[in-house]
Amino acid sequence: MNSRFYQCVCGFVLLTWVTNSLASAAGGILNLTVHDEATGDPTTTRMEIVRSDKPDKPMPIRKTVSAGIGVVLDRSLELSLPDGGYQFRMIRGPEYRIIAGNFALEKTSLDDHNVDLPRMVDMQINGWTSGDCCVVASPNSLPLRMVSEDLHVAAVLGHVDANPVARRQEDDPPTIDPMWIREDAIVHDGLIFYGLSHDEAPPTTEIGSEWIRELADDPNAKVAVENPFAWPLPVWLASGRVDGFFVLGDWLRLDRKVLSVKDGRETQSLIKGSSQSVGLWAEQIHWKLLEAGFRIAPLAGGGDGSRDTPVGYNRLYVTESDESYRSHDETKSSPVARTDDWWRAAWSGQSVATNGPMLRPMLGGQIPGYVFTASHGEVLQLQPEVMLAVRDPVEYLEVIHNGQVHYSAKLDEFAKSGGVIPKLIVKESGWVTMRVVIEFDDHFRAAISSPWYIEFDGQPRITAEAVEFFQQWQIEYEDRLKRLPPEELAKHVPFVQAARAFWENRKTP
Repeated sequence: MNSRFYQCVCGFVLLTWVTNSLASAAGGILNLTVHDEATGDPTTTRMEIVRSDKPDKPMPIRKTVSAGIGVVLDRSLELSLPDGGYQFRMIRGPEYRIIAGNFALEKTSLDDHNVDLPRMVDMQINGWTSGDCCVVASPNSLPLRMVSEDLHVAAVLGHVDANPVARRQEDDPPTIDPMWIREDAIVHDGLIFYGLSHDEAPPTTEIGSEWIRELADDPNAKVAVENPFAWPLPVWLASGRVDGFFVLGDWLRLDRKVLSVKDGRETQSLIKGSSQSVGLWAEQIHWKLLEAGFRIAPLAGGGDGSRDTPVGYNRLYVTESDESYRSHDETKSSPVARTDDWWRAAWSGQSVATNGPMLRPMLGGQIPGYVFTASHGEVLQLQPEVMLAVRDPVEYLEVIHNGQVHYSAKLDEFAKSGGVIPKLIVKESGWVTMRVVIEFDDHFRAAISSPWYIEFDGQPRITAEAVEFFQQWQIEYEDRLKRLPPEELAKHVPFVQAARAFWENRKTP
């Protein structure tokens, strides 16, 4: 089967408005309405607006909901602003084109404008439903912000604000189908615990490992590493109780650049010093985790430091396994039907994490998370396939096999080759992932598929190099622990000793 490829480089739709001058007074009024271009229905979007002479200072807009960066434009908005020139952008998540441009208000200007938002891809129709796995609680309406970003699922660190939204009636709630919000996520010590009620959480402690131990027998609880750089990471992994790992999180944000690791192990020298380094470091840690034989679901979300970044900027697209979804020639897949289904698929790794590109990958006719099995002496031939929609310039598309690049190409090179990726010829256990990396100056912007796994004779791939990587990490962690007072150090000793034994056993076949 040949690979299929779809590219949609949309960039910005540029608009320029100059309102008509009617009389003499200070400032003018611009009435904006927004519709979905395809359906013609009123819609909601996020809008950023600045004065042309002060592009780094966002304008406050009355009667709106803050969206972290910019405000929510809820179907229509009356802008009453001082006279002058303005620049604006309208962004409705990554599936729509960005509308950008400028307008000028003169004294007593009065004008009406409608904006049609063009959708470049509908991931849900194609069976992929979006979610943010870690949203910071906020007094600003989460449902309205989710609608403005075309986001369907959210896990909130706290309770969702229930205050009514300005200009919305009780029978006119913000809506998107589906919209699933869970409020049982708790962050502690670089970990996120799902499935706990706030009054049933384990006793407060400084040690995340104790929380993990308390939940060992709770089948409903899930544990995810929210801080992939955290010093205790090798100890957490050794517990065997980690279900998820954030590959995109609050080190990738729109309100500011994050150039170094906070509260954890620093980046390696080969990638340190650039705006991409922290994102690449998280990805390398994930690859090491795979090389050490773990099957832990990749997750994506805002993270506990993302209060000033729009909800869903880092997001996870989840799909369900379906016998009808075996070829991109026929789009028969349907979105997940229930919130439990979405999270079950997320924990199974049937997903793509992204903060930009819209990637729908397959390998050997299977969605991410699938486990290929074979016996010694067999040879598997697996065909990679990608469907892609992007609005930013793409740096490269890659297929990664066991930490090595199997295929890498610019999109124009890929198109010239007829959209065919060479088959993977596999003779041993391992894993495969696909990624698309965007040309973006501020931070690592990419789409990363969850892995496919390959098992020969029921054995996962475990390399000594990856095990030694985490053993060295633990040695450095233990050196830091030695600085603690004896009574504090004693709390960590049982977990550290258990982790030492775990990694030593994993290193020895």
